[in-house]
Amino acid sequence: MYDCAMSGERQESPQPPFPPFLNVAPNHELKTSGYYAWREHGTNDWLLKFTISGRGRIGHAGGELITEAGDCVLFRPGTRHDYGVERSLERWEVTWAHFRPRPEWLDWLNWPVLSPGLLHLRVTDRAARRRIAHELKQVNTYARGDLPNREAFAMNALERALLLLNAQHPRLSTRGLDPRIETVLAALRADPAARHTREHLAALSGLSVSRFSHLFQEQVGQTLQEFSEFLRLERAKDLLETTPQSIQSVAAEVGFDDALYFSRRFKLRTGMTPKGYRNLTVTRRSGSITELA
Repeated sequence: MYDCAMSGERQESPQPPFPPFLNVAPNHELKTSGYYAWREHGTNDWLLKFTISGRGRIGHAGGELITEAGDCVLFRPGTRHDYGVERSLERWEVTWAHFRPRPEWLDWLNWPVLSPGLLHLRVTDRAARRRIAHELKQVNTYARGDLPNREAFAMNALERALLLLNAQHPRLSTRGLDPRIETVLAALRADPAARHTREHLAALSGLSVSRFSHLFQEQVGQTLQEFSEFLRLERAKDLLETTPQSIQSVAAEVGFDDALYFSRRFKLRTGMTPKGYRNLTVTRRSGSITELA
C-alpha cells in the first residue's frame, strides 16, 4: 500500500474528461514512483489498463494485484479505482483507455473476475501482446489525430484490441453472456425507444424481477435504466449526425417525451447539447478538428 493511503491522506483523483464526440479517452504513459490514482466510486465508463513493461499495483477488495507485461485489467463502471506504480520497481509502462462500449462488445468483456467489478486477463503469448499493444496505441493515435472520422478509427482499433484480448480468455469456448440476458439485450437493441418495463423484460428472461435486475447489472456493468438510456442516446447521436430532424423530433424518436429533459441527459453523457453536437458534426466533416485537450 502507499504511504498516503496508510496515513489516511489519500485524495480523490480527478475524473478523466471525455473529449467532445469521443466514446473513448485513451493514453500511453510511463508512470514512475509516487504515481497513484484513487477514485472511491470509480467512473461511469469502463477502464482498461494493459501493462507493456514494468509493474503496476492494482488494489481491490481482496488485496492487490501486481501487474507485469501482458496483464490486462478491466474496471466495470462504478468500481473503485486504486492503482499506481509498484514501489520496488519504480516504473510502469501502461496503455489505458476509458471507454463506453458498443452494445455488441459486452459479450467480449466477460473476463475472469479478480474481485467484484474488476476483471483480469493474462496474455502470455508475446506475439499477441505486441498486437494488442499496437492496437491500443493506435486508439490513442487516432483519438488524438485530426482525421474527419477519428472516433470511428479509434473505436475500431479498440474493437480489434478487445477481440484479441477476448481470444486470450481461458474459458472462451464455454463462457459468454448469460443466454437469458442476451435475449433481453436483443430486445433492447431491436427497439431502443420502446417502453420496456422491468417486469416485461424479467418475464422475457424467465427470471424474477429482483434476480433479473441483479443479473443484468452483473453481466452488463450497468443498470437496466442506464443501459436503456445509453442505447437511446447512441441512436440520438446517429440521428443528429445523419438527418436534419429537429431536436424535439429526435427526442421523440428515441423515446423522450420531454425535449428539454432529453437535452439535459444528452449533455450529461456527451458534454454538449444536441445542437452543439450537430454543429460539431458539420465542423468535423469539414476537417477542422482540434486535438484533444
